This record gives sequence, structure tokens and C-alpha cells, in this order.
Amino acid sequence: MSLSALRVPLCGIFFLFLSFTFSVPPGLAEDGESSTEVQKRLDNGEVVVGLENIGKTKFVTGRVLIDHPPDKVWPIMVNPFEFQQKISPRMKTVDVLVDKLHKSILKVTMDTFPIPDVTYEVESDYLRTADGARIDFHRIGGTLKDFRGHWIMNPAHHGKKTELIYSMYLDPGFYVPQWIVRYGVKAELPRTLLALRKRVEDVANSAAMEKKTILAATALHKHQISY
Repeated sequence: MSLSALRVPLCGIFFLFLSFTFSVPPGLAEDGESSTEVQKRLDNGEVVVGLENIGKTKFVTGRVLIDHPPDKVWPIMVNPFEFQQKISPRMKTVDVLVDKLHKSILKVTMDTFPIPDVTYEVESDYLRTADGARIDFHRIGGTLKDFRGHWIMNPAHHGKKTELIYSMYLDPGFYVPQWIVRYGVKAELPRTLLALRKRVEDVANSAAMEKKTILAATALHKHQISY
């Protein structure tokens, strides 16, 4: 069967997948809000979701405030095994192909039931910025046609808290209108950010971190990146 013949049933399954999996959570910020309104929502514990134009590409962004400093957030945010076990339940397997202090390549398999599992390879670069830290990632192989974005971590409230921004673009590799894909991503980013915040809270309240990790996740913890 040709790829063109497969597009219709694949699209139908993907739409069904979105409708069951990506029901939009209530209380998300609308695009176009002022910075003051956004900050108020963050301080109230909400996740702020919007769009960011980078060149000709629209990225979905999610923003959240965590009540702990960056050195408590970084080792959890950067560790893929924290995501696999605690933050992203659909992440089935993680294989570390390259493990360096400022770069990693991971092979990830996601449970995307009712459609077949999605496996992709993603390369991430870990960078210190003038006032925080940044992770840029992009797909280099696997099922997805395109998957890229970034995390930005900034100290907030005089360094006592952390503001996280998660920005992502996704092209599944078969025809689905981008507004449908963005709709799904807009619903998924808050789940990820809220689960990450909860995991940081749990660890702060004496839950054990995952022992398995990657080198980049140790950078802030060992003060190789400092504020």
C-alpha cells in the first residue's frame, strides 16, 4: 500500500487520538495577554500557554513558576529518567546514545496508543545564559518528521523560585493540519510542566531522585553552572 493511500486512515486515527488524549485543561492563559497578566497567572500557580514565531515556524510555548531555586529544578528537569518514571507516563524507554556535559543524544520511545508507538532520536545542547540556563533540542532520527524546541530556565523572585519556559514544534510526518497539532501540544505542555513542578516539590519534601541520570543533569547540582 502506498503512503498516499495510508494518509486518510492515519489522519483519522491521529484525530481520534487527539480528541481522547488532548482535552484542553481549564484555566490556561490566552494568547495576547499582557506581561502583567501573565505574571499574575504564574504567581497564582497557573500554566501560561501561547505561541512564539521563530522565523516562519510557530512554536507552542508553556510557562510555569516553580517555588524552588534553579539548582533544585535543573537535576530533575534535565534527567530523562525522571521523565520516564515520574513526569511523562507515556515515555516507555530511554536509551542514552551520547552523554556529555553539554550535549546528549537520546533514543526515546513513546506510548501513543491507540496508534503505534513513536520512537525518535533527539539531540540536546545544554547552555548557560547570562541570567539562567537553556536547552535546545531537535530530532535527528526516528518516526517523527520534525521535533524541536527549547527549555529556558530563569531564576525568579530574587533566585528563590524558577520560571520555566518550554517551547516546542512538532511535525508527525503525515498530513495533519498544523493547527490540530498545535492544539494537541497546547494541551500536553501544561501536563508536562505541572508534573515537573510536582516532582520538584516531591523531591524537596524528601522523595528520592532517580539514581540513573545523564552528565548534563549534574551541572547545576555540582555548581558547574552557577547563578
